[in-house]
Amino acid sequence: MQSWHHPAPPAASRPALVITGQGTVTAKPDTVLIAIGVRTEHHNVQEALVDNAKRTNAVIEALKTLGIPIEDMDTASFSIRPTYEHHDGTTALSGYEVEHWLDITVRDTKKAGAIYETAVAHGANLARGLEFRLANEQVYYQQALTLAVKNAKEKALAIARALGLPLYDTPLELKEQPPARSTPYHPAVLSISSSAPPVQTQDVIITAFVEATFVYSFIS
Repeated sequence: MQSWHHPAPPAASRPALVITGQGTVTAKPDTVLIAIGVRTEHHNVQEALVDNAKRTNAVIEALKTLGIPIEDMDTASFSIRPTYEHHDGTTALSGYEVEHWLDITVRDTKKAGAIYETAVAHGANLARGLEFRLANEQVYYQQALTLAVKNAKEKALAIARALGLPLYDTPLELKEQPPARSTPYHPAVLSISSSAPPVQTQDVIITAFVEATFVYSFIS
């Protein structure tokens, strides 16, 4: 959290006005994060592992041909779980289930649909969804922060005018509040298709908040 101070008369003996300012910036995303997984099931755990590794590697190699570099494909999770059958009140081990999840960073949002199509065609059968992002979000956050400061000042002056009180229009103290960011998240269900699923990008909304303390310009 950042804090700025402006030289002004001490506030201890002055009435103060504390205002929260908000600034919002909307931007077109330039990056999309896609979570894709491969699930395999076999009676033998080694077979489940080998099959999963084969299919996961096939997905990775196929995505590389679409221009996705290996450093943009990270393992998000890997798990091995036993599966059971229930019959006549008894439970018996039936096999093993292996899941390998990949987080794929796509730096061209237009490729999102092709990513799904290619992944499914090469063995992927799970998806948690996709998330639109900004590669350089800090630039937009600084814009939102500037708007938040302006909003706080406008609100303080409006209150002062309504009360008929003189007010220093520069805050005595300004505190940045924890940033808020709203990124569209879309669930996705993978199925084998002859064409890429349409993926419509949505704006990323970035919001900044500040707390500003203003003092009146007369001695009370």
